Amino acid sequence: MNKITYSISKNTVLSAGKHFGIQANRFAEYFGFTESSKSTEIVEGWEDLLPLILKPRNFTGMTALFEDDSLLFTNIVTGEEDAAFCGEEDDILKVMPMSQSEIIELLASYLGEPEDRQKIKQELSGDALICLLSIGDSIKRAKLENILDPSKIEFEITDKILQNEFLYNSEGRNLRWASAFLADLRWKEKPINFEKSLKELSKAGIIIYRDSRVELSENGEIFFDELLKRKTILGLRSVFYHEGVINYLAMALMRTENYLWFLDVTDNACIMSLNYEELKGMIGTMISPGEEPPEIEADEEVEQTISKAKMKAETKAETESINKDRENPTTPKFCRNCGEKLSIGSKFCKKCGNKI
Repeated sequence: MNKITYSISKNTVLSAGKHFGIQANRFAEYFGFTESSKSTEIVEGWEDLLPLILKPRNFTGMTALFEDDSLLFTNIVTGEEDAAFCGEEDDILKVMPMSQSEIIELLASYLGEPEDRQKIKQELSGDALICLLSIGDSIKRAKLENILDPSKIEFEITDKILQNEFLYNSEGRNLRWASAFLADLRWKEKPINFEKSLKELSKAGIIIYRDSRVELSENGEIFFDELLKRKTILGLRSVFYHEGVINYLAMALMRTENYLWFLDVTDNACIMSLNYEELKGMIGTMISPGEEPPEIEADEEVEQTISKAKMKAETKAETESINKDRENPTTPKFCRNCGEKLSIGSKFCKKCGNKI
């Protein structure tokens, strides 16, 4: 797919927008634009591009983990009718305009179309779903260790092992492990109760959990067999307005050997197999435009009001402090002899010993 890619410095976007009379909305703040005092040289094509960058109706962050463990990070902005990929390199925005349908087709092609399979759906809490992926990661790690050292043929999975491995991978943002990848998509970071999650998986018949040890059950084999054959995971985090309220969505779409999977990232989550059309529908839902967000200017007025109030409070506090010092002229801030800073209420200088 050969598409034109535009390059624009992040610190010229706002001034270029003003040149065309375009006021940035709240979602444009996700790019971290800064305004430059230098004059901006307008490039042909920007007049069509800037409204999409500065006034998106949907902002989606995308992370893709491929079969070779390579990672791709980019953003997708959607306007009322058009859309674009927006990557970043050394404070230069790389923008590739595309239609929404083209983006849907491209992202779906990263995962590929599987053969028709039986429908599988398992409802779980968000923590239990991450715990399920953690078990898959632990099995994968053990198999990799066995390849490096064939004498290692036995391994065990315990709640402590799972928790420690997950914390190590997630805190280091090692997104090449599925559990850390999914946890990173959450809009709000929170700790995972592995003991509670393992009990939930055991109750669902996916594992057997007793005496802190985890064993795989026959009903759960389908999940762990497929997790070991993971090909591509696509993570999407979207923000948009609906009925005047800002909405935050997150999901992962995963291709394994035989299935396409939808992984919900909400508190009431699920893992569910998809067909190819359902996959494209999910992607379309995530990047579809919402209502027009408020402009940054409206938010800035609030910030300025807060800033002014804060400045008044600080000025008042400083004035009170000065007045207090005037009321107590016998307590200087610095030693008259050596210049050492004095503690409040000091009678002697700690450095030279002179009486104050």
